[in-house]
Amino acid sequence: MDDSFYDILASHYDDLQLTGDTSSWGPYILGLITDYCGIEDPSVTDLGCGTGVITNYLASKGMNVTGVDLSPDMLAIASSGDETGTVSWICADITSYEGPSCGCFISTMDTIGHLTGDDDLANMFASVSELLEEGGVFILDTTTAHHFEETLGNNVFYEDYEDFTLLWVNHFDSEKKINHAELTLFELAEDDLYERYDGELTARFYSPEEIVSCAEKAGLKKLAVFGELNREEPKPSDERIFFVFGK
Repeated sequence: MDDSFYDILASHYDDLQLTGDTSSWGPYILGLITDYCGIEDPSVTDLGCGTGVITNYLASKGMNVTGVDLSPDMLAIASSGDETGTVSWICADITSYEGPSCGCFISTMDTIGHLTGDDDLANMFASVSELLEEGGVFILDTTTAHHFEETLGNNVFYEDYEDFTLLWVNHFDSEKKINHAELTLFELAEDDLYERYDGELTARFYSPEEIVSCAEKAGLKKLAVFGELNREEPKPSDERIFFVFGK
């Protein structure tokens, strides 16, 4: 993964990532914490918090929250949106995170898809399990096989906004389960001119079975698996799946 390109995309990330009803994400995650966490008023650590949409929502509800991300530019945007002034922001690799213990970890918007190394997922679960308090939960989501194979596949995409345009050539290797995207960003600068940035992003598909297996090997237990932003069994057409693990 070219981490530097996430810094370039940071100011546009929410436009590109948060499709649909973005106001549903925070309440959905908060509902899962409320219903499944066995710790009263748990502190929450958001792994791969990005621009802090969910992090700051939870803080606005009075929760003690820490946001962790590898991109300094993402964290800068996230911290600027912290109206409570209470969130702790940490620049760190979530596969080797050594922060304070807490009652709840979350990792959303397919953060784990960016973990492309062979041991990355297992290492992240090991870190979480080590720091998660007894009775706590780990809530995460992942994009599905349908998303990688059908929605992305070997297709070309573009996003055209008032201040930027993004071109995206995608390729999904179904054998290696690796998604490769070549991106070109044109960003509006001064005098109605555009600056061009080119980059490549890699993501990995993890099956539900792989995720559950990694969690269980780390000492966590599966509490629930849901479809996209609902409390129903995942459907073949879902773009993402949510998992709730407990300790």
